[in-house]
Amino acid sequence: MRRFILLGILVLVLSLAGTAAADRAFAQSRNGYGDFRDKLMEIKRGRLGPALGIDQRTVDQLLQIEQRYKPVRAQLKRDMNTEFQRLQQLMGRPNPPEQEVKVTLDNLHRKRLEMLNLQQRQQEEEMAILTPVQQARYLMFLIGLRQQVTKEARTLRSAPYRGAPAAPVTKPREIPVVRPIPE
Repeated sequence: MRRFILLGILVLVLSLAGTAAADRAFAQSRNGYGDFRDKLMEIKRGRLGPALGIDQRTVDQLLQIEQRYKPVRAQLKRDMNTEFQRLQQLMGRPNPPEQEVKVTLDNLHRKRLEMLNLQQRQQEEEMAILTPVQQARYLMFLIGLRQQVTKEARTLRSAPYRGAPAAPVTKPREIPVVRPIPE
């Protein structure tokens, strides 16, 4: 049972780390569109209505729900990352203290449950304003958007840095060595 809980917590933390990496990759790629989150919000604002067959007022309601839950989700992610770092420190010791590991695991498990409950409450609020067909379209839209964002993040991550131009590669110069002639 403990292994299952630890595995679940590990998967959640790793997925949070992947999301954070994608956020950082997009945040570094500012090219006139502002922050990544603003760009993503504009994409949702523009495409959500036609994709779901809903009016702009309903789109705004969905986005307001998302905005309301965002700070709580972010805080939970930070707390979980802190707890996970603590767990890594504890497990890095030759003989990790059993009680501290248990407390840290319990905290991680509790935070994971809070995150799941928060996601469920948000989803219930969103689904309350959509018909079943719109709910299915919304789910498909979010999955497609997540895949698109992940793909673009991978592309940005593997792309070379576009900052300062690279210096041309030249072969090393020979430096003449002058040795005094012994007299």
